[in-house]
Amino acid sequence: MGVGQPGGMLTDNVFMNTQPYHTDQSTPALLRDTWVRAVASGNADALRPLLTDDYEVWPHARLPLNGVDAAVAAISVAMQQFRIEQAFEPAETIIAGDWAFERGIERMTITPIAGGPSRTMTQRALLILHRGSDGCWRYARGMTNGLPDVSA
Repeated sequence: MGVGQPGGMLTDNVFMNTQPYHTDQSTPALLRDTWVRAVASGNADALRPLLTDDYEVWPHARLPLNGVDAAVAAISVAMQQFRIEQAFEPAETIIAGDWAFERGIERMTITPIAGGPSRTMTQRALLILHRGSDGCWRYARGMTNGLPDVSA
């Protein structure tokens, strides 16, 4: 999945922990690209402005995460243990006013920072996005459902 770089808004270091970052959240696809870059950078705090204040996600086989702080804390713990590469292949995007709904396939490859083999997980995802009064899209809700392992 390519990362959009409209107008040079995203550079190689925008998500470095010590650098301010700029995002383009003007479309659901650019929000997704910004999310993927933030995750790949290992900077969990870069995800905060990409979430609505009442964000909630129901991850596969896990307890729900309610609120921005809970989501950022959970991914921060994961980022301390793994390098995470994430991709989302949308099957459908519906925009209705200030709401958008996306369903598709999420792939996440995690590589232990301490060493060891990488593991790729694939799951279905349903995402609900909301466009704020500032014109920026943010994730409001999410739900994932793991796919069976077909590698065996």
